[in-house]
Amino acid sequence: MTWGGRAGVVVAEVAGGRRAPRVTRRIGEPVGIVSRALGPDRTRVLRSLAILTCAAVSLVATAPAMAQQEFDVRGTVANSAGIGLQNAMIVALSREDSVLVKHALTNSAGSFIIEDLPAGAYILQVTLIGHGAIRSDFEVADADVDLGTVTLSMEAIEVDSLVVTIEQVPFVNRRDTLGYNAAAFETPPNATVEDLLQRLPGVEVADDGTITVQGEEVQNILVDGKEFFGGDGAIATRNLPADAIKLIDVYDKQSDMAEFSGIADGNEERTINLKLREEAKVGYFGRTRGAFGSDMNNQARFGGSAGNAPRYEGALSLNRFSPSRQYALVANANNVNRAGFSLDGGGGGRGGGGGGFNDTKSFGVNVSNDFGDDNWLRSSYFYSEVDNERNSTVQQQALLGSDVSSLVDRLNTSHSGNRRHRVNLNGQIEPSEGHRFRLRVNGSFESSNQASFSSQETHNAGGGRLHSAVTNRRVDERDLDGDARLTWRKRLGESGRTMSAEFRSEIADYDQTTELASELTGPEDEAGAGLEETFQERLRVGRRWNNRVRLSLTQPLGEGRLLEVFARRSSTSEDRDNPVYDIVDETRVLNERRSRGFERLYTYHYAGARFNRNNDRYRFVSSVRVQRSSLDGELSRRDDRIKSAYTHVYPNLDFRIELKEGHNFSLRYNTSTREPSLTQLQPFVDNTYPLNIYVGNPGLEPEYRHRINADYRFFDRVNFRNLFTFANFTYTRNTIAQSRSYDERGIQTRSPFNTDASWSTNAGANFGTPIQRLGVEVDLEYRLSYSEGMELINHVANDNRSVRNSLELALENRSKDRLDLRVGGDFSFNNVRYSLNDRLDRDYLDKRYFANATVYASDAWTIRSTLSYRVYDRNLYGSNQSRFAQPQNVARWDASVLRRVLENRVELELRGYDLLNQSQGVRISNNSNFIQESRTQSLGQYFLVRVMYRLGNRLQRGGRGRRG
Repeated sequence: MTWGGRAGVVVAEVAGGRRAPRVTRRIGEPVGIVSRALGPDRTRVLRSLAILTCAAVSLVATAPAMAQQEFDVRGTVANSAGIGLQNAMIVALSREDSVLVKHALTNSAGSFIIEDLPAGAYILQVTLIGHGAIRSDFEVADADVDLGTVTLSMEAIEVDSLVVTIEQVPFVNRRDTLGYNAAAFETPPNATVEDLLQRLPGVEVADDGTITVQGEEVQNILVDGKEFFGGDGAIATRNLPADAIKLIDVYDKQSDMAEFSGIADGNEERTINLKLREEAKVGYFGRTRGAFGSDMNNQARFGGSAGNAPRYEGALSLNRFSPSRQYALVANANNVNRAGFSLDGGGGGRGGGGGGFNDTKSFGVNVSNDFGDDNWLRSSYFYSEVDNERNSTVQQQALLGSDVSSLVDRLNTSHSGNRRHRVNLNGQIEPSEGHRFRLRVNGSFESSNQASFSSQETHNAGGGRLHSAVTNRRVDERDLDGDARLTWRKRLGESGRTMSAEFRSEIADYDQTTELASELTGPEDEAGAGLEETFQERLRVGRRWNNRVRLSLTQPLGEGRLLEVFARRSSTSEDRDNPVYDIVDETRVLNERRSRGFERLYTYHYAGARFNRNNDRYRFVSSVRVQRSSLDGELSRRDDRIKSAYTHVYPNLDFRIELKEGHNFSLRYNTSTREPSLTQLQPFVDNTYPLNIYVGNPGLEPEYRHRINADYRFFDRVNFRNLFTFANFTYTRNTIAQSRSYDERGIQTRSPFNTDASWSTNAGANFGTPIQRLGVEVDLEYRLSYSEGMELINHVANDNRSVRNSLELALENRSKDRLDLRVGGDFSFNNVRYSLNDRLDRDYLDKRYFANATVYASDAWTIRSTLSYRVYDRNLYGSNQSRFAQPQNVARWDASVLRRVLENRVELELRGYDLLNQSQGVRISNNSNFIQESRTQSLGQYFLVRVMYRLGNRLQRGGRGRRG
């Protein structure tokens, strides 16, 4: 291999069939110009943030601002026979210091254009694998430059005398897909996929395992394009090893009907596809882990007697993969709040989760088989149980009217348990050419229970007590859910015309019992009574059944053009009974006034047409449909009927284009409605929560929403800079908002009503770049969210506006052979305004600083440390600071020492959690009529001795900082 000058730039194959640059250098030379990239005084903090922001923005500039014009440089690269050479790398270097200014690649004819090059003196460098490099001087004065034909000669490749440093290209940027090259994002040895995702720019992973990419929540996880445990993301990300992954693709997965018809229908799911490395596709791999340890006097910290509680953790993950089969087994048991699955999807949506202290057990198996010719079967079973204890405090400042606000102190404790069985089946068969069936079946059975206690005191702005309340509640619930969906497609002749149909049925059966005991103490009324007691038993028993059918006919209209006409009918019937019994002398007495029940039938009919235009550069889909919806409901205990019918027109648009190589833009516009539920329509009083009474409104109309989503992605394969941006805008007519009324005791009564309109938007940008001379990578992320709406407070309109600006700056070192360090901070500026009472207006700043380090002391010893420090604004409650406890800052420090033995298959680790013993679950939120801070007790300080053993294949991966 030959090299030209101090640095040679060549083109090498990467995942996805794309070509990407690699940097090479001679022994003793400096690294070439192309390298990998990725990325309590308020006034003082603001000033520091401004300086950081200016510094980060300055990194975006690729060259100093020049007052000169910019010109294009053209030319052709050919071989000695005069034949144009494709994919030759053309680089314009500053002649003064050989810094890269602009670059380009040759097209299929060997031509290239370096666009917008400022006037000056440059070095032209041309390289292509298997050819000798060319370097020559040229100048740009006051006109475009034509360099003519540059001839490259064939040359043998020599590597013996070279030291080659491969810089992994981090992104594969395509029109419909953003791909992350896993090898470019170093993770600690034996890391999970979740650890890898947390390092990807534009990706956020919440504590509960929820994944958000560019502002949109991920709804589905695939492994090599195949469903894994029914798409439960946390099972895949928390149990698969990071070094089994080659590429992470993020895209919008089409619905089954869209896949069959070949035209997008607007029902996409944001999806992550984990593409496996070749070594992981054959054989088996996994891990088993066990740990035991203890608390460190945490009971004393929470106000109880001093004492230590044992802590344990055990987990097993085993995968047997082949090109046509995937078998996986996972098991987990621990009391350290580590769920290896999604709480909402795997247990905990009702009786478990929600922070606090969790005892978790789970077990699951996943089987996937391909039988050839597009015939396959995917199935899984998963069982989970979560026992949760939660203790929390809430401080709230609420808006009651134009002259007064309430101050709330609340204590909540709860114990809950949840048991859930979940089954998924997904299969496809092609009995003949052009004839395809796909069947999906999902089912779950869940049982849960919860016992909770809350104590609340509410004062007015002057300090006078409005009321105090004590509530005990016990809930037992059983739920059975299931759905089946059959999709069919038939090709009609050779023209490409197809007919598709989908039949779907869903059923839910539920049974809930609630025991309620509450005491409400407030100012004495005219009769001298100031105490209100409630002892009740409430039942919720019912069944819901939904059936729908959709037909579609598609007709090709020439190359890349497709027309679809479609129709659908859907009906949902539900029968529910909610009797309420007062407990009098230990006897149940039916409370006719509070009891309710209904039978309802929702019916939808719609028809429409969709046009698709698709080629290599762009995809354009437009559609319109007309929908007629009707509700027929009977209130069984009132002998009343609720009837309504609506007609809506829904236009939709989807446009995606590859502007040029590495530059992708998409724009989506869709419309939808949200029908009011029968619970919202019923004119009944619901006092399940005595301090927060709910009354329905039979006059509600559906919401109508317009939503626009846009994103732009750019990645420069030479200087490794990336820019990802997104913006989402939602405008809603007939918004279903809340009307809140408060009596003299501060008790709230809510009822829904329609407002004229509301809107919200969120946008963000992520920029990453290397600073080669400093040996660091910079990642800068900015997010904006803005919303406006209106509510009624004691029958007076309250317009509210909320703005949040968030900025995160992170730095990490590039050479990770001995040290992997990432430091930074994020800052969230919050601005809240209320038209009814400006005393609740707030401007507050939340900050978080973090530092994560891994030290590879040797090939066997590793030391890890993670530190996070959250700083909360002490101006949160404004003039009422003296009444409420001040927000307390929280520092969380975890550290471990790890030793690898037996050829790195075994890890022995001592890990300490929350070494400063300050960790709490803190959440500050603002709503249309209140600002509040909630704090939930967490585990606190504890230590574990852990042993991990890797099973099966060795999945060692090269790259800086990867060991074991």
